[in-house]
Amino acid sequence: MKKVMIFGSTGSVGRSALDVIEKDPANFKVIGLCANQDVKTLGLQVKKFKPDFVCLKDDKKVGQLKALLPKKTKLFKGETGLDEFASISSDISLMAISGIDCLRPLLINIASAKRIALANKESIVTAADLVFKKAKRFKTEIIPVDSEINALFQLMSVKNSSRSSENFRKIYLTASGGALASHSKKSLDKISVDQVLKHPTWKMGPRITVDSATLVNKAFEVIETHAFFGFPYEAIDIVIHKESIVHALVEFSDNSLFACIYPPDMKMPITHSLYYPGRFQTSKNSNFKSSFSYSFSPISYKKYPLLELVLTAAKRKDNSLVILNACDEVAIDYFLNKKIKFTDIHKAFRYIFKKYPPNKIKTINDVFYWDNWARAKTKSYLEKIS
Repeated sequence: MKKVMIFGSTGSVGRSALDVIEKDPANFKVIGLCANQDVKTLGLQVKKFKPDFVCLKDDKKVGQLKALLPKKTKLFKGETGLDEFASISSDISLMAISGIDCLRPLLINIASAKRIALANKESIVTAADLVFKKAKRFKTEIIPVDSEINALFQLMSVKNSSRSSENFRKIYLTASGGALASHSKKSLDKISVDQVLKHPTWKMGPRITVDSATLVNKAFEVIETHAFFGFPYEAIDIVIHKESIVHALVEFSDNSLFACIYPPDMKMPITHSLYYPGRFQTSKNSNFKSSFSYSFSPISYKKYPLLELVLTAAKRKDNSLVILNACDEVAIDYFLNKKIKFTDIHKAFRYIFKKYPPNKIKTINDVFYWDNWARAKTKSYLEKIS
């Protein structure tokens, strides 16, 4: 039986992971649950899974949580408590904390977990070298949970002698285009929060849904692909695929294409990351008893200017990705709280990219320094234009 820790258990990925684990109690035991501030959901999860350890980052709400916990459950609270929680040994840790907040517990947990199922883009976008160097040192396995990167991981794992990297010509990541794919550029100035959050195929958290509309999330996935598999940026491309059924494709040197196909449900890559190298049957499948078709079209970088901007930053190999990620988190928070327009997210990106001082990232302290710097600069700019 594998001991599992869930970081971000009350979010959409965390809840989906617990749904998967609940169906197979013979193979998995949840020993730890961690949430930011959703006491009600966390309390219900504790009642169902009976973990030994629980962590609540928002220490102001600890009093509410204590009343819901069994006496034998050890409670961790606040930033210090999260660090201690991340030091607990496990067979598998699912890292589903959103944003840059995942980086510190991830780096701590690498020393304690045999496998990390990583459902966080930002830790790789901002600090891939730090993450993978430490994972190599502690021989900790990191499996991507993000649907497109997990699809590539599956394609790379196929037991076939032709899968060596020199036989790959091109990697294709698919993008639905988000909720605004059919909107004209002129109409974006009047787009509401509700419109942006109505993703056509996926049910995700608010930030990643907004990132799907700007395609910043796809730029992050290109960076993840480069970091996880070592492919040069020139060999990674994006195609629009509105159905979100084909998640990634690899093109071999003989021009043949291999695709990873499954329904748009995060339980699919989560299940794979938990059971790898084995497989476990899920409830959803491709139904060939009824007619269906898949569409593909080339990406328009003019339509998604932030996509190109982030990829330009990635090739600089400096602190620009840390800064743009911080800008993204702050600007989206302002947008979701209806303080700025959707197009102001673009303005914030362009402003911060012109103003940042290039520096190398060498330590985790460098990451957090430039993250804080960019948050302050972005907030100052947005306050002026809001």
